[in-house]
Amino acid sequence: MNKSIYDVVIIGGGPGGVQTAITYYELCKEQNITPNIAILEASDKAGHSFTKFPVHGKLISNNKLYTGKAPESRFSERFDWNSLITNEKKILMRNYSRHFYPEREAVVNMLNDLVEAYELPVHTNTKWTGTSKTEDGLFEVHTSKGVFVTRYVVVATGLEPVTPDIPGIDHVTKYEDMHAKEYYRDKRVLILGKGNSGTECAQDILNEANVIMLASPSSARLAFKTHYVGNIRAVNSIIAENYQLKHQSALLDCHIRNIEKVEDGFDVTVEYIHANGEVETLFFNEVVAATGFKSSLQSLVEDFDIKWLHNKFPSISGTFESTEVEGLYFAGAQTHGLDYRTTTTSGFIHGFRYNSKILAHHLAEKTGAIDSRSKALTMPVEDYVLEELNESPDLWLQPGYVGQLLKLQGDNWISLGYRTKNEFVEMNDESLLFLTMEYGDIHQFQESFSIPREPGDPDKSVHIHPVIRVKDDRGIHAFNLEEHLESRFSKDVYLPEIKKIIMTVEAKQPV
Repeated sequence: MNKSIYDVVIIGGGPGGVQTAITYYELCKEQNITPNIAILEASDKAGHSFTKFPVHGKLISNNKLYTGKAPESRFSERFDWNSLITNEKKILMRNYSRHFYPEREAVVNMLNDLVEAYELPVHTNTKWTGTSKTEDGLFEVHTSKGVFVTRYVVVATGLEPVTPDIPGIDHVTKYEDMHAKEYYRDKRVLILGKGNSGTECAQDILNEANVIMLASPSSARLAFKTHYVGNIRAVNSIIAENYQLKHQSALLDCHIRNIEKVEDGFDVTVEYIHANGEVETLFFNEVVAATGFKSSLQSLVEDFDIKWLHNKFPSISGTFESTEVEGLYFAGAQTHGLDYRTTTTSGFIHGFRYNSKILAHHLAEKTGAIDSRSKALTMPVEDYVLEELNESPDLWLQPGYVGQLLKLQGDNWISLGYRTKNEFVEMNDESLLFLTMEYGDIHQFQESFSIPREPGDPDKSVHIHPVIRVKDDRGIHAFNLEEHLESRFSKDVYLPEIKKIIMTVEAKQPV
């Protein structure tokens, strides 16, 4: 057993775990405190999953190099979906790839350079095997290299591929084992799954296979329509276009009832969703299962009987703490349960890095590394609000989920930092402002490129726009500010409206 008692043990050396550690380290450094944490990584390097996923090598997270502002600016961070957040901003994805969609290896290289630069205590080749709690409330994290004792645990182990319960599924090729594209030349190929992994597979063999079909019970959802980046990205959507243009492609909404191995391939029995239950058997030379990912936390289920959200993610609070186990936290894609399939992005680096930032501040308070997250404003509150709405990447990339929290303390406004909306709603406090960027009811419109706009009526803003919530002894009240084509909110138009909202708190005027 490791005799040291750590403040925090982070399980997993991927982007979520490393981001949590970096922010925690930076907070400790500001207070001249030596961090007392450990990061446990099962492989020989940080970010190991990116050595294999995505299988075909290309990310679908944007790496926009030029924004009109400095690459290190908060504004530019809105369009850099791969870098981790650091104070110095020296290690950025743009230094590892100049492609809009970077290669997966770039993430591995960037993460390990960050680990080295921050001298993070990553224990490699250390496999997590279980967790228990002592009588005095400490955690014992059991690993292949002994037991780590700690006050708090952060599970940041990422997700694992799902294997659906389909007769004959054992015969098919798994997403992670898909062959080189030449293997599928002039073959009929069925891909199980219509998400980004399934369409990624189709994209790779588009000009090799003859017939390509994708199958799942749910209809294909395109990200540019849903505003959820977990849905099919345009870069992988050629298969959908080919289906509509009858180009030897199809997207089947169906249940797979059976997969039978036969000579030269597979007989696949499908039951169609939109055809009065019609059942048909189709022949394919190859079948690939690209059926998505989910949390694999069986040891936590056995050790603590944790609960689930969407049968896919651990149940967590607004501070990313387990709803069943005090002191057990989650980071990375494990935090996606609270905002799954919404317009926010906790399943992806450009979203969960802000969750990790919030979590690190929370843990720094719990461990005594910082006394409080409150900071006095160095400018008038209305100017601070406007700057956040114009510049903050946290608000922009986690719309309606992560916000900036302000409190009126006496006659002065202070910042309480970034929080989740869940935490804000649960707070037993008053005289608060919570700033977010949010979409309106955008899903009421079927055509995403012809959504009507109501100039002069901010409550009817549909695209991303500022929302300011006031919390006082009368409850929570939300104020919409009007959307802007480029989301640049000028002083002359927006500052008067912001001041009016602030006055509802300062003077307790009618809402």
